[in-house]
Amino acid sequence: MTGIAQGIGQAYQYSYQKNFNEKAINAEVLLVCPQDAGSAFELLHVPEKIKVFLVTVDGNVFERVRRRQGAPTVELQLPNTFYIRDCEINHFKDIILIIEEMGRRTTGSLTQRNILREIHRRRSDIAAEGYNHLITLRSIGAIGAKNRLTPKGYHLFGLIEKGDESFKREFCEYLYCFLINVMNALVLIANEKGNTLDAVESTHQEIADRICQIWGQTVRFMYDPRTISTAMRILRELGAVDYTDSRVALRKLVHAIYLPWGARQARLPIRRRGTNS
Repeated sequence: MTGIAQGIGQAYQYSYQKNFNEKAINAEVLLVCPQDAGSAFELLHVPEKIKVFLVTVDGNVFERVRRRQGAPTVELQLPNTFYIRDCEINHFKDIILIIEEMGRRTTGSLTQRNILREIHRRRSDIAAEGYNHLITLRSIGAIGAKNRLTPKGYHLFGLIEKGDESFKREFCEYLYCFLINVMNALVLIANEKGNTLDAVESTHQEIADRICQIWGQTVRFMYDPRTISTAMRILRELGAVDYTDSRVALRKLVHAIYLPWGARQARLPIRRRGTNS
């Protein structure tokens, strides 16, 4: 069920993103699954723009017929949430610098292909050549349909020139909903398991499940452990957490607008094993 829900979410993202590509704007979005997964779609809501095809064991493909659902599952989308995947704040900084430089050298539209090629040339460590990062930058309004910086994008560029801290503070505001929900879930999981906050036994899937439990329904984007993994990477980048595959240590618990610098930051009164403090 979780895999099907993730597939629908990814297909919905493709359906949205094709509107920014002149060659793909009229393309259809297809979701192809094994036939034995067909029953799962009765419990999930599939957007009208997505066609579902099922594949039989002998390789035949047929389109799933939509049925009226009495009580479709509706995802809750929290304010200021969007697609994030395999991102870090320093990645966005470098990508904005790349797009700004390309924009100064070129008139008219910038092709996504050229941007991805330049990102790969300069930052080969960034996953998928920055494809996911461009989706996020479009979602927050930093780049437009022509793949050039918008006024908001130039505002971020100005903050980069002003200083690294100014840029990180601004980006933390965009990511606030992700960061605060993940940290809140970690505190609740630690309390439930009797863990100290410097040794919370939790996986990304557990954090995703707890966020959905808190809100009482599936939370768009945050139900996916890959989104939680990205939020955790950003929190680690900010020095707020450290983690292994199964254990998380909260280093600081602060309001995301002030993450994690200056006199305003509040440090965790971390309780360690074997002490009463």
